[in-house]
Amino acid sequence: MNRIKLVLVMIIWGSLGVFTRSIPLSALSLAFLRALIALPFLFGVMKMQKTENVEWSLLKPYLISGVLLGFGWLTLFYGFKHTSISSAVIIYNMCPVYVMIAAPLLLKETISKIQIAVIVSSFLGLCLIVGNNLLEGYGYMGMALSAISGILYATIVLINRGIAFRVDNQTATFVQVFAAMMVLLPFVLMEGNILTVVNLDAMAIIFTILLGIVHTGVAYTIFFSLYAHMKSVEIVSYSYLEPLCGILFSVLFIGEKLTLLQIIGGVFILGSTYIGEMLKDRKMSNEKDPTQMVTTDAYRSSEKQV
Repeated sequence: MNRIKLVLVMIIWGSLGVFTRSIPLSALSLAFLRALIALPFLFGVMKMQKTENVEWSLLKPYLISGVLLGFGWLTLFYGFKHTSISSAVIIYNMCPVYVMIAAPLLLKETISKIQIAVIVSSFLGLCLIVGNNLLEGYGYMGMALSAISGILYATIVLINRGIAFRVDNQTATFVQVFAAMMVLLPFVLMEGNILTVVNLDAMAIIFTILLGIVHTGVAYTIFFSLYAHMKSVEIVSYSYLEPLCGILFSVLFIGEKLTLLQIIGGVFILGSTYIGEMLKDRKMSNEKDPTQMVTTDAYRSSEKQV
């Protein structure tokens, strides 16, 4: 049953690009509405779990990561709208590679030969994806912002690794999404397009509501609950269904076509990062209980949050 729940979550997150492309709102409005709609649901879950009161001083790193989360959603949604969904998904999933590069510099972690191979393979795949998109007529901006989204999520992972005193997942998620909403609010007001939501047709409104409640509130609640019942390495093995579903849905529902260069580039990036994450998680599982790790959006390891 837990595996079925995990597969369901990966399918939900995999459909994010198709939903984003199907809603005629700006990436900024979508990112803001995602947080705004999700908050009441997440607040209800937090209260039902009867979480203990937490000192504000402990929430500072979560507030910072929430700010980055808001911009991470924004850049990813922009990528979905301005390049192919499959390319945005693959480029975004370079996140583990950025962590591998930064961790030795910032956290003094050692880097293995396997990780070096993963980094080289992933950047080779990235070059193939970028080259293919330029040949297909896509501009740099969508790809660049998809990459920035992955870098922002990698930064959140590094912040979470450095948190000394952790809070429960429900509180952490609520605080991060709240911070994401607040940091996007002034930009939404300056853009002045948020009221165009009232002009959406019924289907677009439903998609927008689902984006907040299902893709954020429900999916993250289920995802975090699985850590009490599944091993971290097992969750990682299933988490790569998300980008694969994203690519599949873009082909089935948007009509995108995969080229040979995209497929080869995707194999280099997703295949190498999958192997790297699996090896890392097996090592960490042997060293400590994975259920004690902070889970933090969309990352490809047990450090992924929202």
